[in-house]
This record gives sequence, structure tokens and C-alpha cells, in this order.
Amino acid sequence: MRVLAALALVFVLLTTGPALAQVDNLDSEHQTQGYGRMFAYVCSVAAGLTLIIVGIHVVKGMVAEGQRGKKAGYMPERILDNMPKKKADPLYLGEKVPEWKISNRKPATDAALQYIARKDDWFDAEHIAGVVDKAFKRIKAAVEERSTKTIERLVTADCLEELKAEIQQLRKRGHVRHFGKPEITDIQVVHFEAPTPKAKHNFTALISVRSKDYLQEEKSGEMLKGDKKIYIYQEFYVFRRSNDRWLVDRIRSSEDMDRVLEPKNVLVQAVLDKFAKNANPEHLREFVGR
Repeated sequence: MRVLAALALVFVLLTTGPALAQVDNLDSEHQTQGYGRMFAYVCSVAAGLTLIIVGIHVVKGMVAEGQRGKKAGYMPERILDNMPKKKADPLYLGEKVPEWKISNRKPATDAALQYIARKDDWFDAEHIAGVVDKAFKRIKAAVEERSTKTIERLVTADCLEELKAEIQQLRKRGHVRHFGKPEITDIQVVHFEAPTPKAKHNFTALISVRSKDYLQEEKSGEMLKGDKKIYIYQEFYVFRRSNDRWLVDRIRSSEDMDRVLEPKNVLVQAVLDKFAKNANPEHLREFVGR
């Protein structure tokens, strides 16, 4: 703005200089007329320049107001696109086992398993996790394929009969149950029994999973139950010890949580006594000796 004012002053001086020189050579009457015309000319030039300066000032003000609060060089659409997207809440199937129900059971069980795994690696945490992961995925695949051939060595006779009955019903009705590729997100041992006869050893794992779960008509492809979205759900898998491996003995839904968590962990009394010497007193509430 200051630059424009200076230029305007220079322009006025340059234009009025020659005019003044000419007026000085005239008589008094003509000088008066000349000075009047010159004054009118200067006023009109000044008014024009004032309008231009005011116009520029108004335009700059409007542009500045329009850009206030915006980042230069970004359109509103780009700003919205760059904003962090809100993650959708995960879809859940069935009941979720609340954390408070296993807040003491889980650390107590983990501590005891770590203790007895020193002499019996069947109870090693990594070994158990591998057993659970393999069995769960194989069983889901068997139900989807409607064949138990690949799981016969992974389950007990009673569990195999239950799965065969489920698969036979699917075949009879011409239905296919789809799970996709289940993703296990967590495995927690929430109960175990380790009395003197090893044949009575067992443990129960709470498995948290992300997968599809829908029922489809085999021939027409009609969706009979559920949809193709990925859901989160939980199941209890009960494993029993055999001569050479852990076998799935029973599959229970998360709705059975109270009956699953009601029994206490079982240890040989002598082992429990030794474990109790360094155990958290709160954890000992989760065990009985036998």
C-alpha cells in the first residue's frame, strides 16, 4: 500500500510539473483558468488512484478472509482425505468372556503351568499354544470340507463322533459352513488338572478368533445364515492327555463360561504344597490338591 501511495505522488508531480510551467507564462486571467483546470485534473487523478488503492485493499482483505483457517495449497477434499479414519468397532459373535472373570485365574494358572513344566514339558506354554493352534484350525477346516479324515488323530473318540454328526447333518441338508482362514488372536489356559495318573491330565484353553462364519446352500449358493463379514468370537477347547499327544476332548461355546471356570485347578497335593511356598496367596485360591 505504501508503494502505491508513493507511486501515485510521483505520478501527480510528474504530470503537474509541465502544466505549472505553462501556466506561469500566461496572463492573470488565463493563469486563473489554467490553475483551475490543473486543480481539477489533479483531483480527478488523485480520486482515481484512491479508488484503485481502496479496491486493491478490499480485494486483498476478501482473499485473506477466505483463506483464514485453511492450509495453502490444499483443497478441502484433500484435507478431509488426510484426516485419520475412525476404526469401526469389531463385530462380535456370541458372548465375550469378561476380563474380570479370569483376572485371577489366568495369572494363577500361568504360574502353576510354568512351575510344573520344569518336570513335564507337556505343560510348556509354547507347546500348548502350538497344540491348540493346530487343532483349532484343522477342526474348522474339517467342518468346512465336511470330512474328518485330517483330524482323526487330533481328537478323542467322543469328540470325533460329535464332529461326524455335525458334518453328516451338513451333508444331508446340502449345506456348507464357511470359516475362511481363521486367525487366532489369543490363547489362554483357564483350567487344568494334573493329578497323579497322567491319563487324567487335561487343560481348557479359551481361544479368541477372528474369522468368517456363515452357512450356504451348496448347489444354489444361497446364504442361509450369517454373512461374509469377519467376526470376533471365543470358544473353549478341552484337551485330554493320551499316550503320545494332547487330544481335543470337547468344544464348548463362550456361553458355557460359568461352568468352565467354576472348577478349580487340580494339582497333586505334594506339588501344590511346594508351589505354594513362593506363590502369590491370591493365586492359591484357584487350586485344590488331590
